Amino acid sequence: MNLFSVLVIVGATLAVSVSGQRRSAEVGPYTAQFSGYKYIQRDITNMTTQLLSQNFDFLFLAADFDRYHRDRPGFEQLYREIADQAWADAIALLQYQSRRGFPGQLDESYLFRVNDHPRMTDELGSLQMALGEEKRVAEMAHAIHQKASVAAETARGYDPDAAHFLDRQLIKRRSGSVRKLTGYIHIVNGLINLDTVTRDMGLHLFDHSLKTVQ
Repeated sequence: MNLFSVLVIVGATLAVSVSGQRRSAEVGPYTAQFSGYKYIQRDITNMTTQLLSQNFDFLFLAADFDRYHRDRPGFEQLYREIADQAWADAIALLQYQSRRGFPGQLDESYLFRVNDHPRMTDELGSLQMALGEEKRVAEMAHAIHQKASVAAETARGYDPDAAHFLDRQLIKRRSGSVRKLTGYIHIVNGLINLDTVTRDMGLHLFDHSLKTVQ
């Protein structure tokens, strides 16, 4: 290869490099960001963090009910499914952030942890804690949905795409979970007020029913 050929290749490379830099500099406004999503991005980040915390807590809770001296496979399965759903929803939110032109983020400063020792609770207490966690996520989703919908006081956060995503991914499912857990709490609350033998048998049968219906 002669000197002329080398100069031609180097010149072409520099031209492509400069052209690429120019295109990169000009790509500023050409992003996936649009509508009012940027005004709810912080809320989406907080809810993603909350869901990851929920996944961690319920995995511990499931493991606790799976220990030999407790032997509650139905409760273990219930809480593992809640943990798995929280994880799936968190991943979906991270992917949605990216789809809307923002990097998938978590908020380390967000004070999301409420239950420091969730695995120390009994059957009724664990169900009450689960209901509170599911309600918390549902209420967070509703608050973001309000900002993203026409019901918001200001139109800055209006984003029908985000509202539809929350409806499909979180709100409907959490509504069903809250209803189901509320029913479980009333059943278990009735069982624990019985005599010891009847209570233990009732809790065993209820746990078996959880394993069957989940």
